[in-house]
Amino acid sequence: MHIGILEDDDTLAQHLAKVVQSAGHTSAVFNTAKSFLSSLTRNTFDLLVFDWKLPDQDGLKVLKQLRASFQGDTPVIFLTGMHDEQAIVNALEAGAEDYCVKPLRPAEFLARIAALQRRIYPVKQNGGTQTHHGYTFDLVSRVINWEGGQAQFSGKEFELARFLFENADRSLSRERLMQEVWSREDDPFSRTLDVHVSRIRSRLGLSGQSNIRLRSVHGFGYQLITYAAVGQDD
Repeated sequence: MHIGILEDDDTLAQHLAKVVQSAGHTSAVFNTAKSFLSSLTRNTFDLLVFDWKLPDQDGLKVLKQLRASFQGDTPVIFLTGMHDEQAIVNALEAGAEDYCVKPLRPAEFLARIAALQRRIYPVKQNGGTQTHHGYTFDLVSRVINWEGGQAQFSGKEFELARFLFENADRSLSRERLMQEVWSREDDPFSRTLDVHVSRIRSRLGLSGQSNIRLRSVHGFGYQLITYAAVGQDD
C-alpha cells in the first residue's frame, strides 16, 4: 500500500515511514495539513495516518475536509497522544477507521494496518489467478479472461490493468500509477501511461459498452468505474 503520513514531529514521522516500509509499504510524509491537502490533487493513497495536533489545524478538521473530497473514501488511522475517550469517539464518528495511542508501538501499529488492508482491499486469489469484478487475471501467462472474451498482455499493461481492477471505483493519480507500474514519477511530456490505458480500454471492452468503464479524471488520472458508478459523464 501507499501510505500518507501527516505528522508534524519530523523524528516521529521518519520513524513511522521506516516502520511501514519494513512491512513492504511505501509512504509519503507531510508536516502540515496544507501540504497534505495540496498533495491530493496529484497523488492517491491507500491509507492515511493522521496526527491529532498539527501546526496549522487539527487532524479532525483535516479528516472532515478529506471526507468531503473526491478521495473521501481513503481509510484513516489516527495517531494521538490523547487518551480522552470522547476525542477518540469524535474521530471515529467523523470517519476514521482506527486509532493508535502514542508512544508508537510498531508491532501493534502494523497489525492494525494489516487488519485494515485485509478488510478494505480484499483480493480474490486462487493459485496463480486473481478475480476482480468478473475478470480473471492469470498471473503466470498474463492472460485476462472474462465472459465473452480473453486477452493476453505485455508485462506493464497486465500490471496496470490489474492495479486498476484492484482499485476499482477509486480515482488514481497519474503519479501513483506511474510509481506503481513503472517505479518512476510521471513525465508531463510522456504519453506512456495514456497509450497503455487506451490499449487496456480497447482490448478489455471498457469504453462503456459493458458494466465496467475506464475513464479519465481530468487533470488527475484515471478511474475504473463498476456497476452502480457507470453512467457518470467524463
